[in-house]
Amino acid sequence: MPICNQIQINNFCRLIVWKTTESLEELLQIVNLTPGETAKLNSFGSQSRKIEFATTRCLLQLSLGENIQIENDEHGKPHLINSDLNISISHTKSYVGILIGDKHSVALDMEYLSDRVNRIASRFLSEAELDNIEEENKILHLYQHWCAKECLIKMYGKKDVHLIDELKIDPFSPGDSTFSGQVCRADFSETYTFQYLQFDNHLLVYSIKKANSY
Repeated sequence: MPICNQIQINNFCRLIVWKTTESLEELLQIVNLTPGETAKLNSFGSQSRKIEFATTRCLLQLSLGENIQIENDEHGKPHLINSDLNISISHTKSYVGILIGDKHSVALDMEYLSDRVNRIASRFLSEAELDNIEEENKILHLYQHWCAKECLIKMYGKKDVHLIDELKIDPFSPGDSTFSGQVCRADFSETYTFQYLQFDNHLLVYSIKKANSY
């Protein structure tokens, strides 16, 4: 499981991206799964989903120790059971990424860059956001918006949000080093800043924000 990128974003947040090259059998030899995790892994019908699950647990244990455990709340948001650290997870194709935050809320999304995004852009972007898309780097620009909105959902912590009406991305150019967006709901309103990485025809967008409780 070779590491392909590790970034210490600040004193509190660390981003790790790995490329999965092992089979499921090889992963199961190096990961320590609880009985509950083993049952969950066996419940997946897809071999690729099993590999994603095992890879994520392996990366967590290699990064934070063998005793680390993770569970998802009723909205699907992951939480570390025996740690105060916050975590966000994303995987696509042969990559898995985790963003770990101490005293910071974190969100991460990775996508494989494909022209299919052209066909679905109107499903997640407003007319104003579509007007901001630059033709020269259209696919990248669309995926930057898509990944950022996925990060907004993860920051909000619930999936019952409207992608167009309640998740907003401020105008930016695809070459900008950072950009911003908001969750705009009656019960929650917050602005976040995004940064991104490109590698192996993939895009990774992440956001960190100091937790209000600290």
